[in-house]
Amino acid sequence: MTWTRFSEQPRAAELLYHSLRNERLAHAYLLAGPKGAGKKQMALHLAKSLFCQEREADACGACVTCRRIEGGNHPDVLFITPDGASIKIDQIRALQKEMAMRAVESQHKVYIIEHVDKMTTQAANSLLKFLEEPPAGVLALLLTEHSHAMLPTILSRCQIVQFSPLSADSIAEELRADGVLAGMAQVASHITTNVEEAKVLSQSESFAQLRNLVIQLVHECKQRNSSALFTIHDLLQKSDKIKEELPLFLDLLILWLRDILYVQVGRHAHLINSDQQDVLQGQALVWTKAELLHGIDLVMETKNRIERNANAQLALERLVLQIQEG
Repeated sequence: MTWTRFSEQPRAAELLYHSLRNERLAHAYLLAGPKGAGKKQMALHLAKSLFCQEREADACGACVTCRRIEGGNHPDVLFITPDGASIKIDQIRALQKEMAMRAVESQHKVYIIEHVDKMTTQAANSLLKFLEEPPAGVLALLLTEHSHAMLPTILSRCQIVQFSPLSADSIAEELRADGVLAGMAQVASHITTNVEEAKVLSQSESFAQLRNLVIQLVHECKQRNSSALFTIHDLLQKSDKIKEELPLFLDLLILWLRDILYVQVGRHAHLINSDQQDVLQGQALVWTKAELLHGIDLVMETKNRIERNANAQLALERLVLQIQEG
């Protein structure tokens, strides 16, 4: 496991690798970017690369030192995560005390703070003082999804390393490597940019059930009878978690309608539900482009209404009726 592993974040990996190799590491880095972009994995790899004795400016990932850091058991690598909803001043004080002590196994000490934007005001001010006068050999790795929520004075004390969202193709590839069926991997990778969330989605029974309901609903909407309304009723009675799942259901519906459009214009390479081409081909024969575009707009409007706490059943029934009216 080397720096080349981070092919989705080449600029971030190259910056940290060359800084380490040339012995020009800054005393503090802010790894900023969306959830699931690999910030924690890269912070861990940098810590391993700093301590690993098997490779220069890289980590073997297999030695005792690398395994201890991975498991959170290295005495010179400290992890801090929010205590409840926030990172509190007592946590930062304990960090300062620990970092002021001599390193146990090398000349370096590293601390990794996840969700650093969730610090209380007191904790943030305390960390700021620590960043201004860092002890020798101490490396700070701060992780955030919301750098805009942090004190400008903290941002100015760090070298910011920006992460971009993972591509859908790379997420799907990782899911397939974990044994997820190609069709489910492809759909899940277009729902979220977080690999772990995509894994949970693609492996859940409810995810497959929701997609099947989408396929059924789109078919029934063209029958001009009440069967689509019955499907909506069944959906809302499906489970106690259905309110939480409605945004996902509507996202799946948008992707499905868009795929029918892609079939109609011959863009088969762009299909998300690529494992359902036969069904898509059949539905593409009974929908017009205008109906599909109007349908996508209606679904997006319905999703916004539900997010603003509109009655879910009424909103979905209205959606069905408006689609059927064309």
